[in-house]
Amino acid sequence: MEELRSLISDVPVVWRELDHLKQAFVVLKAIADFTYCGVTPLLFDKSHLSLRSLTLVPLVAVSFVAADAAMYFALAKSADATQVWIALLLVAYSLVFFWWAQYTMSTTPGLTAAFSNDEPAFLITNGPWAFVRNPLYSAYLASLVAGFIVTSSSNHPDHGHIFLVSHAGGIALAGLLVAFSIFYQAIREEEGKFSASKLRAKHEAYKKKVWCLLPLSDVFGR
Repeated sequence: MEELRSLISDVPVVWRELDHLKQAFVVLKAIADFTYCGVTPLLFDKSHLSLRSLTLVPLVAVSFVAADAAMYFALAKSADATQVWIALLLVAYSLVFFWWAQYTMSTTPGLTAAFSNDEPAFLITNGPWAFVRNPLYSAYLASLVAGFIVTSSSNHPDHGHIFLVSHAGGIALAGLLVAFSIFYQAIREEEGKFSASKLRAKHEAYKKKVWCLLPLSDVFGR
């Protein structure tokens, strides 16, 4: 508890150490990750939730929080302007695809959360789904990758929170890998449900045209 109180009290101190570009990145990423951890669970039909949904989704939230905390306290010395600009673009992509997906889904009620045990009744192929098969997972991962990019060179344990700062890159990478493993399993199961449903032929054709997590549909002749 003492360490937690110390972290909280040091938040304004660290903020003053950041330049304007890094402050803008922190604000944008905080908006994105708060949205994903706080808003997303409220947007899906809860009637088909499984026990794994209730256990793995909070684990993803922990991955976001841990990675963001490490990133914030290490950011002052762990990234140059190029890294921050790349990270900003990734978070911007993340927010655009997330809210574009929400707008597209606003006319498609009854969507269920990851690891739900329902049978798919429809296949969305418009909006961001025209560019990437899993735009929400793509958005979440883009935000986590952004956090790793700006902490990957963290090696300055001269802050009061030595372990957090000197291991920021490893913490961000761990959060990314944990979240990716959960998302990948969710994607496999969701696409498996389509393969066992009446929508199999339509989904197989869609898979050949649109990539899983990268917005590269029809690139390289796919």
